[in-house]
Amino acid sequence: MKNKIETYLGFCVKARKVVFGVDNVEKQKKGVVLLIADETLGQNSLKELLKAKEKFACPLLVAEKDVLGEWLYRAGVKAVAITDKNLASAIMRELDGAPQLKLYSGGND
Repeated sequence: MKNKIETYLGFCVKARKVVFGVDNVEKQKKGVVLLIADETLGQNSLKELLKAKEKFACPLLVAEKDVLGEWLYRAGVKAVAITDKNLASAIMRELDGAPQLKLYSGGND
């Protein structure tokens, strides 16, 4: 059974409110309201996402290994940016019910 976050991510994809990949996130000028990264993301890519987090003043979520690609039905996806405020808020509200997704707090967690 799908969880709500997976459903919301599906809505983001259908509405074209998602940006795939660190490089594409970097190219965004505005509009990013939530970042999600796979925990297996490389150190340099994570640094770039942290810069984007500061630039857009938005939260960064970290998903367990391969969960993000599974939820998006795109194997190998390590980072996405959500550009819809309402869907991002809905995802944030569901964090408690999703143990495989947590808010990035810095450090090596």
